[in-house]
Amino acid sequence: MVDWARARREAIRKQAELRRRLTAAERALDDAQAQVRLAEAAFDTASDRFAEAESALDEARAERARSRQDRYQARQAHERASTAVERLRRRVDELGGRLDRMPPLTPVTPVTPLTPASSPAA
Repeated sequence: MVDWARARREAIRKQAELRRRLTAAERALDDAQAQVRLAEAAFDTASDRFAEAESALDEARAERARSRQDRYQARQAHERASTAVERLRRRVDELGGRLDRMPPLTPVTPVTPLTPASSPAA
């Protein structure tokens, strides 16, 4: 009978030890679950920030492309205006040289306008 009582006490002791280990494991599981929730929240926050950064980068790239196109158009307009200015300067110089070689205009006597008192019908 002693063996049976000893075996029972040993089983009770092992059961108590297993319950303590189970309690400790459940606490560890709860702690790990809390850490997972914190890690998930941190990941979600980082993921949101990353998505915002990607969106801002995409917007910046689009703005850079628009600015590049605007710069190209402005340079083209500048080139066209510069060419027009050069062409007009040459024409002004040519016309000035031609005018220098022409005789001056003869002075024209101004015509006096007719006033109602000096009109022939009066």
